[in-house]
Amino acid sequence: MHVTQSVFFWQMPTVFLAVLLLFLSTSCTEITPQNLPAPVDYHAQAFAEKLFINGDFQNALLQYEQIYETALSPQDKNHALYGLACTQMILARNADQLVEAIGNLQKWDADKGRAPFTENRRLLILALQQQSSLIKNKDKTLTESQNRQDSVIVDQQAKITQMTTTNEQLQFEIKKLQKQIEEIEAIDENVQSKRKPL
Repeated sequence: MHVTQSVFFWQMPTVFLAVLLLFLSTSCTEITPQNLPAPVDYHAQAFAEKLFINGDFQNALLQYEQIYETALSPQDKNHALYGLACTQMILARNADQLVEAIGNLQKWDADKGRAPFTENRRLLILALQQQSSLIKNKDKTLTESQNRQDSVIVDQQAKITQMTTTNEQLQFEIKKLQKQIEEIEAIDENVQSKRKPL
């Protein structure tokens, strides 16, 4: 019996492992490539960045949107959101588009939390430079337009002043003529009264 017990104890780990493997194989689902998260397609991110840096912003936007929609991990999704926000910012041509881009950039920052900034800083710098140039151009255009309006206003005011002066001169001339007419009428009456027979 002592020998049987020692053989049993000696084979116990093998039996235990066999039972454990049998239990795990029947209670767990089979691991297939479909169940595993898809690996990050770093080539897609790199391609989107290359499109952006080369100035193909429309295609970069499409690429970032696709990466954002298909990314499985929050980190990959957030990394794509950063590229999407930078691309939206560089393409923004009105206030609503710029607000949307900044909103996505804020969402990216909030989702990133305290994680280190690993995204390509160049994208954000290029987007900010583009918006800076657009703002300067809009400001220049607005200033030129305002200067033209101011010039038109000054010209109109000068014309109004000239017309007012001309009107005053005409009023003066009219009064002068009316006085002369009154004097002529008085002389005519005087002449007419002298002509009457006595």
